[in-house]
This record gives sequence, C-alpha cells and structure tokens, in this order.
Amino acid sequence: MKKTLFIVSASVISAGLLGQTADSLLLKDCIRAVEQRSPLNKQKTLSGEALAFRLKNLTSDWLPSVGFNAQASYNSETVDFSDVMKNLPVSIPSLPLDQYKIWADINQQLYDGGLVRSRKSMERATYEADIQEAETGITSIKQQVNQAYFMLLITRMSMEVLQVSLDELVEREKVISAGVKNGVLLPENLLSIDAEELKYKQRLVELTLARQQQVKILSVLMDTTISENATFTQPEEPQEMNQQIERPEYELFDKQKERLKANQDLVNASDMPHFFAYSQGAYGRPGYNIVSQKFHPYYSVGIGMKWNFLNYGDSRRQKKMFEIQKSMVDIKRKTFDDQLDIQLSAEKANQIKYSELLKQDEDILKLRKAITAASFSKLTNGIITSTDYLSEFNNELLAKLQFENHKILKLQAEYNYLLLQGKL
Repeated sequence: MKKTLFIVSASVISAGLLGQTADSLLLKDCIRAVEQRSPLNKQKTLSGEALAFRLKNLTSDWLPSVGFNAQASYNSETVDFSDVMKNLPVSIPSLPLDQYKIWADINQQLYDGGLVRSRKSMERATYEADIQEAETGITSIKQQVNQAYFMLLITRMSMEVLQVSLDELVEREKVISAGVKNGVLLPENLLSIDAEELKYKQRLVELTLARQQQVKILSVLMDTTISENATFTQPEEPQEMNQQIERPEYELFDKQKERLKANQDLVNASDMPHFFAYSQGAYGRPGYNIVSQKFHPYYSVGIGMKWNFLNYGDSRRQKKMFEIQKSMVDIKRKTFDDQLDIQLSAEKANQIKYSELLKQDEDILKLRKAITAASFSKLTNGIITSTDYLSEFNNELLAKLQFENHKILKLQAEYNYLLLQGKL
C-alpha cells in the first residue's frame, strides 16, 4: 500500500512538473519534486525491505532447528571384556569394529533471555536512524535546489533589465544618429553607442549560457528534465516566521540514542541463561546399548541450559561504551544547535540588511534616472560626449540591477531561513 501511494504521488508530481515546464516552475513544486524523486527515497524503500527480511530471520530463531547426519566408521579395536570375564562361566560377544549411524537432531529454544526481542528492537532502531539520515540528505538537496532556483531568478532578472537598457540605448542611438546627420553631433558619439550596444549583447549571451547551465543543475537535483524555455516564477513573500525548528537532524539524534539503548538491552539479554529442549533419533549400530550388534532405531530427549555468566566484565564495559557514545550524540546535537543558530542569525541579518538597502536603492535609482536624462539632454545639445553619457547610463543600469538583485536576495534570505528551520 505504501509503495502504491509513493508511486501515485511521484506520478502526480512528475505530471505537474511536465505540465509546468512549458510555462513556469514554482519553488514549492521543485522542492516537492525533490522529496518525491530523490534517489534517497529509493534508499528508504530498500532499507524497509531489508528490515522486513532481518525481522523474519530473527523470528525464525524460535522455530525448531533440524539437522540430518550420517556416519560410517571402522575402528582398529573396540571394547573387549575377554580378559575380565575369562574366569567366569559366561561369554560376552565382542563388539564389531565397523559402526554405522544415521540420525537427526532437533533443538527447540524455550527461553532466550529476551535475546531475539532485543535484536529486533535494535534492527528497528537502526532502520529508523537510517531513515532519518536519508531525510537529512534530502534536506541538503532542498537547500541546493533553493540556491539554484534563486540563481536562476537573478539571472533572469539581469537579462530582463539588460534587455530593457539595450532597447533604450537603441532608441537613444536613433536620436544621436539624427544629430550626426544634421551636423549637430560628431560621428564619434555614434561609434561609442554602437560599441556599448555590442557589450550589452555580449553580456546577454553570457547570461543566456549561464541560465542554461543553471537549468541543467536544477534538472539533476530534481531528477527530471526541465525545458530550457521554462520560466521560473518568483515566490511570494513567506508568511510571518515563528521560531519553531523542525529539522530532521533532531529526530536523527534521538533515533541514534534509541539504537544505542537497544544495543545495551541486547547486551543484557546476552547475559541471561538460555534454555532449550533437544532430541535425537537415530538408526544404526551400536546404539546406546553398546553390546548390541544389530541395526536398530534409538533416541534420546532432554532439556538443556547455556549460561555464560563469567564474561570477565565484558558486558559492563560494552554498556559503558554505549553510554559514552550517547554522550557523543549529545555533543553532536549541541554542535548542530550552535551552527544552526549561527546560520539562522546570518539569514535574519541578511533580511534586515537587504530591507534597509532597498529603501536606499529606490532613492539612488530615482537620482540615477534623473542624472541620465540630464546627461542625454546635454549630449543632444553637444555639451558632453557620448562617452560621458554612457558612463551615467551604465550607472543607472547598475542601480537598476542592484535594486532588483537586492529584492531577490532578501526573498532568498527569507526562504533560506525557512529551509534552515525545516519548514520547506
């Protein structure tokens, strides 16, 4: 049933992605695709199948064990009572030198001190720890997808702003060209505009190639094929973010400690006495009656106990080692907490920083637009050269790019914060 649900979910996600690649892709859909299509999900499925087999193998320890054996032997001598019985008026037949035996052994465990139960607990704890480790791997891939997605947004924004500036420069070139024809402006001004247009076109080619590479990276991370013509929609501002942390690493630390506790229980169970019943049925000669020379069936049944009570402190030392490993897990958890706090603080600081920069970016952009307009007026009147004008035009372009870039980076810092909290 779980496999069926997984396949259906993966199909729905795949269909959604394929349907969106021609139009637009959303960040939340990309992250959902990673959750469904990551190879680590296959690892979780295989771990579950392996656990089922291991539990079945452990359950079989309670089933009776049966062994079949056969033996034929020839001895150079055997028991001889002739010297002992020579003065008695009785005779005892000599035992044969060749002996034959076919037998079956049956053993049934009666009490194992909880060993099988402890082994099953350990296997389940190991499986759950492996699952959580896979979840942490998926979280890492999500962070890479988030990074690639916002890089694509920045690249797309840069291309759009650059294209608008190029179109604007082409319009300005028409005005300059008219001024050159009328003898108001020197031809050199037109050459500078042409050279700047070529630089913009060259930059657009670079950005196009960079976008193609970023799309390939995202396709690999999502384990799907994304069309190069796909567009990537800028996500909305996230809702108010609380401080609750939902990272899978915390569950992993807990499962690791549960696994160590299961190992301690296994050591305790190994120290307990084990009781078992046994039986042996055989056919051959001689049997338990060693003076019988006839082939005949015979058997034995009984109850036994095994107890290795003298382990010279091995169990105590093993349990102490597991306690030390638990302490090491606590240290890892504390280290993770510290690193996570640092990362969350950094992303929160980025949000504040970009919010403040955006306020100034708007004022800077307004001033740059005014300066560029004034410079163009001076250029058309022959007061300055096109080189002077292009310097101000590029300053305005940089201001636009900075403004749009800061908006995306602020949004990325907010989504990075959510990812660090484990909420995406």
